[in-house]
Amino acid sequence: MLTKSFNLEEIIAKRNQKLCGFIDLAQKVDSSQVRLPYMIVCGAEDGPVLLVDCCVHGDEYEGAEAIARIYNQLDPTKMKGTFIGVPAVNLEAFNAGERVAPIDWTHLDMNRAFPGNPEGMITSRVSYFYFENFVKKADFCISFHGGGNGLYMEPLITYTSPNEKEGDMSYRAAVASGLKVWWNLDEAPFTGSLPEEARKVGIPCGVIELGGQGVRVDHRDEMISISANAIENIMKEFNMLEGNYEKVPEDEIKNVRIKYVHADDGGYHKLTVKAMDFVKKDQVCSEIVDIFGQKVNEVVAPFDCYIVGYWSYATIHPGNWAFLFGEPV
Repeated sequence: MLTKSFNLEEIIAKRNQKLCGFIDLAQKVDSSQVRLPYMIVCGAEDGPVLLVDCCVHGDEYEGAEAIARIYNQLDPTKMKGTFIGVPAVNLEAFNAGERVAPIDWTHLDMNRAFPGNPEGMITSRVSYFYFENFVKKADFCISFHGGGNGLYMEPLITYTSPNEKEGDMSYRAAVASGLKVWWNLDEAPFTGSLPEEARKVGIPCGVIELGGQGVRVDHRDEMISISANAIENIMKEFNMLEGNYEKVPEDEIKNVRIKYVHADDGGYHKLTVKAMDFVKKDQVCSEIVDIFGQKVNEVVAPFDCYIVGYWSYATIHPGNWAFLFGEPV
């Protein structure tokens, strides 16, 4: 069981400090540890506790590098409140470069496992420790995701309608983020996701999705910079840092609800559209071609929508996500 002691409240009670390290959670077969990395900056003055995490899915890296960049730039003497960065919640998956932790016999998706179970499989146990010892101690959370090894995701941020405390804070974060695509997440598409479970206990949690396999070489630093800029802007919005930020003009914002569409057949995935194209209902967005070069199926738009994300690996299996279609709200 995860019995390791860790008291975040004691750490952040000490103002004007900066520290990073690992929490050892469980011993593995080779006597090394399942661990959780953290970076904490406690400002000179009291203020909000902002938790920023990444790699709940281990192959979604862009936000992790942004967290490290922000941590190294922050000066606690010029900051209010506390910045907590957890660059790889699912460190076992991160080390393997995979979506889920290979040491978990069930191959459980961590973003379907919250709030966790201290007596479950290792992914459930880590989820439980993180939720209890970090998420519940925060005033606001930002969880970075992305396309991982198979998808491309246009940079976007989620929010919930501003009709309660949680929604108001998530909407303010969306405004401040500098991102042009907003995903209305009033109805979470998955059970056990971090934003949905955090909301249930009164902790606002916004998700930033961006990047993936298709942009890791030519646009890697661009995606990291977008991520770091979003964190810095949100810290300014919540008065943790001084300074202003530039808002995206309202007419440039694409406010959407997202539908995941799966491939019915496998083969080569040949796109006929690009990211953020606006397509009409029933328009063909990709063709599925078999190993002999013959078209066996196609993926069509379910309604008038934007292309927010797509499968970018050369081949696709039946049942894989082919597209994330953004229906204008």
